Amino acid sequence: MPNTFLSVPLLLLGVTALGALPANAQSLTGNVGSAGVSAGESAVEVRSGLNDNGDIAARVHYEHAFSDWYQLRVIGSFSQPDGEDWSFRALTFENWFQWAEEADDTSGFNGGFRLGYAFADGGGPDEAQARLTLTDKFADGWEWRVNLIGEVETGKGSEGGVNLETRAQVTRALDLAAFGSQDWRLGAEFFSEFGNSRDIPAFDEQAHQVGPVLKVSWDNGVYLQTAVRVGLTEGSDDSMFKLFIGREF
Repeated sequence: MPNTFLSVPLLLLGVTALGALPANAQSLTGNVGSAGVSAGESAVEVRSGLNDNGDIAARVHYEHAFSDWYQLRVIGSFSQPDGEDWSFRALTFENWFQWAEEADDTSGFNGGFRLGYAFADGGGPDEAQARLTLTDKFADGWEWRVNLIGEVETGKGSEGGVNLETRAQVTRALDLAAFGSQDWRLGAEFFSEFGNSRDIPAFDEQAHQVGPVLKVSWDNGVYLQTAVRVGLTEGSDDSMFKLFIGREF
């Protein structure tokens, strides 16, 4: 695959899901995303998440890699705030570009960039996002991932400035065969939302969460991810749970 996508046309400006909850709320369906793109591969995935306030979020997406450096994902996001009905929140188009690829001997790293736009339902502001994605396998079974994210609102009622966020995850392959799978990974992830660049709040008013994550995949392409995170600051949700189920083909 190419080492750079500087020649990618600006017309491919893309789109990303900003979660099923309103802007500045912590994402219940967010992931520490991969930088990898494999030509011809497709996937469908359903995600759900729940926090300690009883808010529920869900999303479904389909993705396809058109080359070994470009992939498109289309996402529908839904939410059910505590005590309210389910509602459709946004339609998102997310474009992935991979500009660096880890070698078969695990030297180097995977580097990617996502550009996105979410069309909000109900007349609220739309949301655009840029995300830098980095992943690397190391030390016989370990993998780290880091995402650096900037989000802006657009259209009627939009807020100025950039919402800043980081996500990090470290997992290790387990020597385990269970439920028909021999591909198990266990680790931890850390989500941080720093606030709007126009007025960054004090650390304790920011949203920082940490917790364990488990990943499982099967030979038929089915995969599962689940995690629990707890809040570290006053600005965080106290706790949350998420479950992703998908299939690659």
